Amino acid sequence: MRRAKPFALLRRFLADRHGVAAIEFAILAIPLFTFIFATIEVSLMFFVNSALDASVQKISRMIRTGEVASSNLTLADFKAKICNDMLLSFECSDNLLVKVDVLSDISTVASTDPIDSSGNLTVTETYNIGKGSDYILVQAFLPWTAVVNFLTLSSAELSDGRYLLGSSVLFRNEPF
Repeated sequence: MRRAKPFALLRRFLADRHGVAAIEFAILAIPLFTFIFATIEVSLMFFVNSALDASVQKISRMIRTGEVASSNLTLADFKAKICNDMLLSFECSDNLLVKVDVLSDISTVASTDPIDSSGNLTVTETYNIGKGSDYILVQAFLPWTAVVNFLTLSSAELSDGRYLLGSSVLFRNEPF
């Protein structure tokens, strides 16, 4: 009866190269796909934020030129115009929060902290378009639900897991 050497089976197992590519791919797949999905998520988030910013700039110009005052746009109409101007407006009309405030002068500008210490969104919508030569601050806030939700991009998120995109425009109304 022939007896096998104690480590012969282990040596034979380690020398076998069948399936090495599959094992190497399995080891690298998780970081690879995490990187790909994180890139897609961040790209979408920046794209939507850029679209929001461009739309708020464009539609706020309607306040500046007096077009909003002459056509009697309501807050809902103003928000709808912002959302309709965006290319990708994922649930924009349901979630967009807008503050339009008149400032007494440029030195009274203060940023709004839209998130409280518990991570809740605390924006009270206002809509005061002012009159000619008034300083106007338009702020828009859009909660963003992550498309790829299996990883967290940062700790800066709302209590419900969404992120907050924002845009602000400060201008002086033209005399109208």
